[in-house]
Parts: sequence; C-alpha cells; structure tokens
Amino acid sequence: MQFTTAPTHEDSLVQTTSPGLAGIVGFGLDGVVILRNAFNVQSFLVVKNFAQNAGGWLTSKHPRLVADITGSKRGDIVGFGEGGVWISVNNGNNTFADPPKMVIADFAYSAGGWRIEKHLRYLADIRSVGRADIVGFGDGGVLISRNNGGVNFSPATLALNDFGYNAGGWRLDRHLRFLADVTGDGRLDIVGFGESHVFIGRNNGNGTFAPAQAVIDNFCVSAGGWQVGVHPRFVADLTGDGRADIIGCGGAGCWASLNNGSGAFGPVNLVINDFGTAQGWQVAKHPRFVADLTGNKRGDVIGFGEAGVYVALNNGNGTFQPAKFVLNNFGVQQGWLVSKHPRFVVDLTGDGCADIIGFGESSTFVSFNDGKGNFGPVKVLTNDFSFSGGKWAVDTTVRWMVDLD
Repeated sequence: MQFTTAPTHEDSLVQTTSPGLAGIVGFGLDGVVILRNAFNVQSFLVVKNFAQNAGGWLTSKHPRLVADITGSKRGDIVGFGEGGVWISVNNGNNTFADPPKMVIADFAYSAGGWRIEKHLRYLADIRSVGRADIVGFGDGGVLISRNNGGVNFSPATLALNDFGYNAGGWRLDRHLRFLADVTGDGRLDIVGFGESHVFIGRNNGNGTFAPAQAVIDNFCVSAGGWQVGVHPRFVADLTGDGRADIIGCGGAGCWASLNNGSGAFGPVNLVINDFGTAQGWQVAKHPRFVADLTGNKRGDVIGFGEAGVYVALNNGNGTFQPAKFVLNNFGVQQGWLVSKHPRFVVDLTGDGCADIIGFGESSTFVSFNDGKGNFGPVKVLTNDFSFSGGKWAVDTTVRWMVDLD
C-alpha cells in the first residue's frame, strides 16, 4: 500500500489524504453500498450498478475504484467495464448519479483489450489540476486519458513507451509499479521495481513522463531476490520532506532507501529487524502496511501478525524504533484470514493518525489510534461489509476506504 496521497488503483488499498475522514464504499453483489464516517449510521445502497447482479461486473475482469473526478474533494465511483470506463458522480448528499455515464471507450476488457492479469489501471491527478486522470500501464507503455472537467475525458495517449507489458517486459507477478512524488514538486512520478533496478519516470507536468532512469539496483527480482508474492515493498515518505522513499519487507526485516531530494536514492539499509520472512511473516497470512500513526507525516510500519498487531514507529529520519506488540486482535490467532477478511489502516477521526478497520467474519470492527501508535479497544462498527457467509467474499465484491464528503 502506498502512503498518504496515494492514487487509486486496482491492487492497492485506497487511502484518504491526511488528515481525512474515511468512509466505506462497497461494491457488493447487487450494487454500490456506502457507510459514511458517522458511527451508528446505517449503510445503504446508492447505485444499482457496478455489481455482479447489477450490470454483470466481475472482479476477474472489471476493476472498480473511487476517486475525485470533479474536483469537489468527494469520492466518485469509477468502473472499468466491458466496453469502457463508467463514472457515477458523488452528488454530495449521500446520493450518486444513477445510471452512471460512460466517459471513454478504452481501458476496458473489450475496448482496448485490457486485462487484470496484465495491465494496471490508476486514477490519479497527474497534472495537479485537482481532478483524477485515467492512467493505464498497457501493452505499449503508459497511457493517459486527461480529465478535462465536467466528467469529460480526452482520448488515451501514450505518455511513456516503457513500464508496459511489451514495452519493457513488465509483469504483474514480478514487477511492481507505483505513482508517487519523488521530486517534491507535487506531481506524481512513476516508480517501477523492475528485473534488476528500481526505475523512475519523472512527471513532466503536462501528462507525459521523462524516460525511465535506474536509481537503485536492489528491491528487485534479480537484485536482492525480492519476489512479489513474498516481499511487500512500499513507496512512502519516511522523512517528512514531501518526497517518496522506498521501504520493503525482505528476508531479515525491513530495508529502506531514502530519497536524496532530487529523485536519487541513498544506500539500502536494514531499518527494522522484524516484519520479514526470517521472523515468520508471510504475504498469504500477514498484511503489512506503511501509514502515518503519529501525525508527523512520516510513514510508520504496521503489521497484522499471528498474535495481533505490531508497530514500528518512525524516529522521524527514516530510522525506526523496534517493533512492538500493540493489539491482540486482527491477527491469525483471532481467526483473521487474508483470503476472507480485508484490513485497512486509515484515518477515521480526522486527527491525521491512521486507525484500524477490519472486515471480519460477521461484523466490521474498528480500533482507534491514540496518536502515539497505540490502539484502543476493538469495537463493532457495523454488521455490514463483513464476510457474512460469502455476501462480501473477496472474489466477488470489493471494499474501499475513501473520503466521501
């Protein structure tokens, strides 16, 4: 997961900007269900579309996301359907436009030949205009459809002939690709973990990117032995300078390379002797995230282990305190499974410190952060959005945490 202002894409948790007030958006079997960030409020259906039983949407074919399309700072619903990209605008009063509008006949299964197993699709404000553009890592490279305002999008254009399935040989099962600001200019650049190097494609500011440059010969398949299904890697600001650094959970623990300020990166150092495979952490069992737990705009590490939740707080300079056990819940021993029970680390109270929300077997639970990386009692938020005998199964439904207001 990416930290703070991460763009929305199909393989990553959706973070709110910090501070934020995350609400729940669920793409269920019969439509889109929301629960705004106000406790003891009932969830309700807002769009009878974007679902398996309402429109024929499938998780294996059709990514469904949430992003600010209109510049209103509210999350709109976006779906990459069979024949194009569909949008349902957030009206701001607990309603969304229904039926949705198709905005471009591209980036879709039958329109462009886009496949979940081959092609990443993002929604991100590439030009810093306050509205999300469509960004796709396709066969020939990075394609962008610019958001012109008024829910109008330009035809897709090639922004960089790299980082694609055929342009560079990038594969989802071997190579991670993110959007993050590595120069501190407020624009999202491309960060790709390739076969032997981490590459940066700097944002030119006009919806195009400079040619990819190698910046680190580590964190990769052939440089360090990093594997997608074994070693989580994150692009996050670890020092508070507004520039993304790199941190990964490897064999011996967490390794980091700090951004030198110009998009160049320093040595790769072991910064936490935990959260690695040597300590028994497994991607299939133990989610690990980077999030701001103390409100200092620096990424801390949080992991959902066997016994519960562990935290390693950032010292403020890209080094970390030893991992400590903070909560005896949300772990494997309490029955939480990656295959059934998504867990998010996101700000629920607006204090700039990430809290925990987990979609469990029969209820959705929360635990609030005290601002120091400690977490309070686990409470039931709602009985909706939980696994519930398969009603919210991960292979048929999608749940995001986003700003709805």
